[in-house]
Amino acid sequence: MPAFVPPVRRSPSPWWGRQASFVLLALALPVLGTLHVAPVRGASMEPTLENGQTVLYQALPFGWYVPQRGELVVFHAPTEPGHRYVKRIVGLPGDELRFAAGKLRVNGRLVTLPEGAIETDFRLSVRVPADCFYALGDHAKVSYDSRRLGPVPLRLLIGPLLG
Repeated sequence: MPAFVPPVRRSPSPWWGRQASFVLLALALPVLGTLHVAPVRGASMEPTLENGQTVLYQALPFGWYVPQRGELVVFHAPTEPGHRYVKRIVGLPGDELRFAAGKLRVNGRLVTLPEGAIETDFRLSVRVPADCFYALGDHAKVSYDSRRLGPVPLRLLIGPLLG
């Protein structure tokens, strides 16, 4: 009498494997397709980012990305169509910012920023509107940021710097 041979379990058919791969790729492409490399132009983010340095950022559709205080982000320049800025978010919707004596307080708490990010004679008190954020460069003397532009509309936010 011949020995019993159990049935061989087959892996999913090649058709299923191809379909699963396609679905995974289709789901990943929108995220992977949003990575961008760009050169830093200017000294507004020194010492954190140097002029000519290359950065990687992720562009996300409006509403997909919730910015965090302290993050470096890329956004469309409010006054220069076609240009993008890289700055540090220091204020989120509803935050109260107070600049005095070279220091920044957000909602009453002292925020640590790179040396030179705020000039000692700069004074300002502002509440960030509901649909905006407040962004600063790390080199106050040369940075064109929310101190001159005012709060930036969230719809202009592209996404965070990576790495």
